[in-house]
Amino acid sequence: MGIKSILVPIDGSKGSFAALSRAFIVARRFESHIKALHIMTHGADIAAAGTYNLPAKLRKTVVGQADKLALEKAAELQEFFEGHCLDNDIPISNKPVKQGGVTAAWHQESGSVDEVLIHHGRVSDVIAVPRPKLKEGVMRRSPVGRAIEAILLRTGRPVLIEPPKSNVKKCSRIVLGWNDSLECSRALAMTMPWLVGLDEITVLVSKKRKSSVRELVEYLSWYNVKANIVVLDDKGKSVGESMLNVCSEVNADFLVVGGFSHARARELLFGGVTRHLLLHSNIVTIMAH
Repeated sequence: MGIKSILVPIDGSKGSFAALSRAFIVARRFESHIKALHIMTHGADIAAAGTYNLPAKLRKTVVGQADKLALEKAAELQEFFEGHCLDNDIPISNKPVKQGGVTAAWHQESGSVDEVLIHHGRVSDVIAVPRPKLKEGVMRRSPVGRAIEAILLRTGRPVLIEPPKSNVKKCSRIVLGWNDSLECSRALAMTMPWLVGLDEITVLVSKKRKSSVRELVEYLSWYNVKANIVVLDDKGKSVGESMLNVCSEVNADFLVVGGFSHARARELLFGGVTRHLLLHSNIVTIMAH
């Protein structure tokens, strides 16, 4: 079973269209459908704080204008999306085509970003989003960026995170992070279609979990997937930093990991591998929880 439905939230940022371009690459391999989703904010929500003391009639006018601007922005983004599809020879279609191939369609909806993304994410095979950017050491996140954790924890689907300024145009080498956790097992199962037929797979494992990787390699062999094993060097480095160093050393195209393998409260307090990768990964990263 392959990847047949890819959800790409479009908020107008360069990052969201970079994630869309990545979705095109993935879709061509699996002959997938791309669902571009733009989430509009209700005018009432936009104007709520600033119009609380205004007369009802004026407040209604302000809200109506906010709704109008939201629709105009959505129309501009849809036009840009359809032009992007045209440039990449991807037909616009909302229905499966008998002859196969890649298709794409535009959807727009109003509401809470988290809830709308979770709703659509649960009926998609993968969700493609840009990695939050860092500026002067501070993470800058759009509403979609802020929703990444909610998507990971509540959709049951893998999330493909596109790093800034990524130039990778293929997927022939994958690094798989393995710690024998439930999250890693789910990440493996969800991305098995990606692994089959690749040139090279490198399994990263800590010294503590080294003994458990033999069964993983045997499991992969039943799919005719051969894997190299690399034991992480944890001397003076975080696990996340060590993983990214190995990805660079083996010239990997993708990194596959389980997200929030430890208790979420601990991740939020102490950082954790998931947060390090969300902040610093310079490689396309697929996470599953």
